[in-house]
Amino acid sequence: MSLNEQWFTLVQGSTDSEWAFALFLDSLDKAGVSPDSEPGKGGFGHSVLRKAILKTIERINGFIRDVVGEENMGNEDSRSLLNFAVTDGESVVCTRYVSSTTDEAASLFFSSGTSWKQLKGEHSSDSGKSEEEDRNYVMERRDKGSDIVLVASEPLTFERGISHATLLKRLSTDICLDNWVTVPTNSTLTISKQTVMIHPIIDSFYSPNPAHERPAGFAQAKGQTVTGPDKRVLTDTKTPGSDAGSPLRSANADDLVSGAIRRLRVE
Repeated sequence: MSLNEQWFTLVQGSTDSEWAFALFLDSLDKAGVSPDSEPGKGGFGHSVLRKAILKTIERINGFIRDVVGEENMGNEDSRSLLNFAVTDGESVVCTRYVSSTTDEAASLFFSSGTSWKQLKGEHSSDSGKSEEEDRNYVMERRDKGSDIVLVASEPLTFERGISHATLLKRLSTDICLDNWVTVPTNSTLTISKQTVMIHPIIDSFYSPNPAHERPAGFAQAKGQTVTGPDKRVLTDTKTPGSDAGSPLRSANADDLVSGAIRRLRVE
């Protein structure tokens, strides 16, 4: 009943994603930006999209609070895994969120670089798979800019069966292999003009402690997370509540080499 009729009548089914999207459109509309209007050059603006998706999450939490009560928020029967992605055709805003102070959210990763290339001549010959099935790709970075940004719930690539000589050859060139970076739990990921920004979602489920650990059992039970030892975790270093994007703190060259060598040893 909190939705304007225009957005309520758009929903044709009963899936949670349909209702969440209707909530997003309604939140955007009530913020003074009509989803029916033409975004114009540059779109609605990434900050507008981000505020609308945060309002959507806030409203979902409010509905749950009305049902279970404040004292039961975050308990087993009230937790929600809310990974969303919205775009106006120019900017993209994604969320990685769980309505709990003790659980990990569903997994979310991103990878950025200057080219997305197939690894040729490095297929496993004894895997029993066809060349098409065994094909592998890698993100390359030739400068500090990013022409490509990929966001996925699970990493789409991994180094498999790569030789030590090939690894050293790549590391000796100006091409940098960019790992998949884990988006922190209860954060937004914004992509605007090929720039990636991370902001914390500061509410009752936010923890300012960077060492705060959350078990992944809830998300794993729902089949919505992956874990691994070689995933880089992005740490937000800006002042909580600030709207300015903070620089990404990524692994240095030594970290990249060490991680690649660990993968070689595993293989």
